[in-house]
Amino acid sequence: MAVILVTGARGRLGSALASFLASKGEEVVSVSRSDLDLARYDNVMRAVTEIKPRLIFHTAALTNVDECERYPERAHRDNVEASTNLAKAVAEVRARLVYFSTDYVFDGEKASAYTETDSPNPISVYGRTKFQAEEAVCEFVADNVIIRVAWLFGANGDFVSFVRRTIKDGTPLRLATDHRGSPGYIPDLLPGIWDIARSDSCCVFHLTNKGACNRFEMGTEIIRLLGASIEPIASTGHEIGFIARRPAQSTLSCIKFEKTFGKNLRTWQEALSDYLKNPG
Repeated sequence: MAVILVTGARGRLGSALASFLASKGEEVVSVSRSDLDLARYDNVMRAVTEIKPRLIFHTAALTNVDECERYPERAHRDNVEASTNLAKAVAEVRARLVYFSTDYVFDGEKASAYTETDSPNPISVYGRTKFQAEEAVCEFVADNVIIRVAWLFGANGDFVSFVRRTIKDGTPLRLATDHRGSPGYIPDLLPGIWDIARSDSCCVFHLTNKGACNRFEMGTEIIRLLGASIEPIASTGHEIGFIARRPAQSTLSCIKFEKTFGKNLRTWQEALSDYLKNPG
């Protein structure tokens, strides 16, 4: 059986994806930073040559938006250099590479949801490094597909965990109203990711749950579903203390995925309700 390689094994998406693939009977090799430093090309080339994967899911990245803004060199290393090295190595073994990008490649100036044909114009270090990684993947790997996801939840350390922890601690809950996006429930996305990976498509897909909201609206829904009595405080990103600029609205249109595969994802509210009933 041919091997599937998953990077970012300790991340929310990477760990969930590895488990999902294993449940499908696939032979999966998962690597984290401690296993493989993707910023070292010689290490990457050696690992890819030894593993000989037919398919690679590249989820590893520095995704903390403010951390990227504080440490741009680290962001470039983890997001651009690492992805470029992996892309070059993948090209040598002629495998298929699935790269995960973000809604933050857009500037937020568009009034409606972004489609795959809209031109990226990132306004943060995080967004720029993720888009540069997209370009590297397209430059070096012929058999590639880019999947842009957003506002991932469904695992420890996500936004839901933050709201729950704040409720438990009894501290004020400030939530941003000046950034609108598309939440994506990881268990809902996994079958779609697998469909895209197994197709012969070499392009960009957006993949999120249906609907859009800001963090205040999502947090309010979490509180309602939990039956908590806390009142969140509507705030701007600046008032909260965000360092990096966020696009005012970066909702993603998934019509391309829906038309290509004939599937529709449910709303983020339905997914959130299920997650809170069965946090698993």
